[in-house]
Amino acid sequence: MNKRNDGWLGGRADTWPGHYQENPGIRVSADVRRMARDKHYTAEVAEQLRANDSAQLFGDTEVNRAGLHIKPLSPSIGTEIHGIDLAKPTKDQITQVLRIYLERKVVFFRDQGHITRDDQIAFAKCFADIGFAFGRQKALARNNSPEDQPEVLLLYADEKRPFVASNWHSDVTWSNRPPLGSILLSRKSPPVGGDTVFVDCYALWDSVRPELKTLLEGRFANHGRAGRDEVSHPICRTHPVTGKRALYINPTFTNSICGLSPDESSTLLAQLYAKMYSTPEHTCRFHWEDGSVAMWDNRSAQHYAVADFWPHERLMERVTLVDRSKEDEVPFWQDAQGIKHYSKRLASQESIDTPLIDEYGNQRKAKT
Repeated sequence: MNKRNDGWLGGRADTWPGHYQENPGIRVSADVRRMARDKHYTAEVAEQLRANDSAQLFGDTEVNRAGLHIKPLSPSIGTEIHGIDLAKPTKDQITQVLRIYLERKVVFFRDQGHITRDDQIAFAKCFADIGFAFGRQKALARNNSPEDQPEVLLLYADEKRPFVASNWHSDVTWSNRPPLGSILLSRKSPPVGGDTVFVDCYALWDSVRPELKTLLEGRFANHGRAGRDEVSHPICRTHPVTGKRALYINPTFTNSICGLSPDESSTLLAQLYAKMYSTPEHTCRFHWEDGSVAMWDNRSAQHYAVADFWPHERLMERVTLVDRSKEDEVPFWQDAQGIKHYSKRLASQESIDTPLIDEYGNQRKAKT
């Protein structure tokens, strides 16, 4: 069998038992020796490395002027930002955090255990409207009851409740209007384990071969969860701010590809997932400590919570970010003529009047 990698630029899928199955436009593993001899390919790699070096030094003068110090965790995704107090950030710091966030897809902050839930909510409002998460962990009444601050989603795990989202996903893609991002604060971290891994979805899309991009561009996939109707989102999503394209499917909520038979859809999705998640080059891994904060962009990144800390206790508090633009809150694909393409079923629906939505996409009201 021909093992060229005509569908994906780089990477292997050897850990997936079906990685030798082939689909038009896809092959299974990279011929590294052939790539090394390919002058065009090595030139592309050199250019990418130069771009990554520039990204790591991104905005150095302006960042320092805002009193910030940055530490990239990988070439393409993830940066720790030091020198900021999230309880009282300056206007210049907010500007720089947003710039780095859009460029690096996820940013991290350390030593923020002193901030209150009100501080976290106020910080989030510097960037977007707030999604209504109404924390459901009744065991957390010893802190603040979820009803007191419905903007905060409480995530708790211990020996008896080993909850963790140990699967690749972008938050709430089963909703008509998925949140643009999240800000997650660790109140109590396990002594070892419990990391979160993030993947750069821009890089994933860029890694797809041109012939497969032609097949996927403009095509939609169905997303859903038990007990709810499916919604459709573009497989290649255009970021409303950066204009970059990201691969927007995930094995947690994506059920099928529109226009393909069930067998064709499941085969293509399985092979895409195998490639997306079997290579570490486009990922970063963050180790949580008490007071650590992660702020990620659901439009350009996915994440995976590593479930390796049982029976230890973990307490996290999440605030959900919702796009202020009624047009941009619905995922779209923008073609070469600048035309935005949405799911036809969503195009006729009115936008949500309030930014406060719950984890199930329902409109709710925060307590005053």
